[in-house]
Amino acid sequence: MVRRDFLKTSIIAGTIAVCETPGALAQEQATENNGMPRLVPPAKPAELNLCLQYGAIPGAEMKEKLDFLEANGFASVETGGGDWLINNADALAKELEGRKLFVSAVCAGYKGDFASADQATRRLAVDSCKPLLEKAGMLKSCGLIVCPARRNVGMAFPELRDDFVKNTGRELAEHAVKFNTSIVLEPLQRSETMFLRLVADGAAIARDIGPGCTVMGDFWHMSKEENSFMGAFLSAGKLLSHVHIASLKGRQIPGVDGSADNYTDGFKGLKLLGYRGAVSLEGGFPKDSDRKQLILNMVKLLREQWIVA
Repeated sequence: MVRRDFLKTSIIAGTIAVCETPGALAQEQATENNGMPRLVPPAKPAELNLCLQYGAIPGAEMKEKLDFLEANGFASVETGGGDWLINNADALAKELEGRKLFVSAVCAGYKGDFASADQATRRLAVDSCKPLLEKAGMLKSCGLIVCPARRNVGMAFPELRDDFVKNTGRELAEHAVKFNTSIVLEPLQRSETMFLRLVADGAAIARDIGPGCTVMGDFWHMSKEENSFMGAFLSAGKLLSHVHIASLKGRQIPGVDGSADNYTDGFKGLKLLGYRGAVSLEGGFPKDSDRKQLILNMVKLLREQWIVA
């Protein structure tokens, strides 16, 4: 199935097509007699669509990189943002023609700061995101990854949230809808931000903003902030549009941290949701390592854990 065609239709409705989980959440379904929620199987089963960020793919040229993905069990590519996306989106779209690969998310690359006390700096963040969203839509991507605030927050939290929900974030979401994509909120960890750390908080903000805003989960960040990978994903529900994965001790490629790299709890949550988006590596590689072999090891590990989840 060509995911790039599958992604087009549902973001406008305030959901995300790659998740495609109408009725999957217990809160939207009937309950058992004892009052406990009952999860209903999703309309379509979840898929493990493995993904690499463009810079991590072995190969010098675009064709070589995409050939590697197709030959080694990957379904998707996550692109960079900024000038790279502006300069390469058309070439990437052409190179994807006839392939089963899809573009998952665009990884940030905007300027400015949504959390700045300076209105002009916040406006720069909005204006620099808009052309990236247009390219993301052209590539049929689920959206542009956005972090509303990092360490240096210039606004009080209630004011920052209110401004993002009613102004900056909403303006971007409305722009994203025009191009059949979304802004994808990324919860971080407390060493990086005190504003958005839980997937449930990101989902709540996305619901307040409305159509054109979704949320992602990152196993590395979640390992520091969440009590349960599965619970975190379920808290996002149909708003979950993207997933990052890394080793759980050193934030490198999954598998290098041995038994610590266990993702089955999170995979159970993705299966319950019927998640059909990408699970994308965002992690480094050990020094002087055989990157291709480590990537193949990761594919084997994650597929084995998906089966038993």
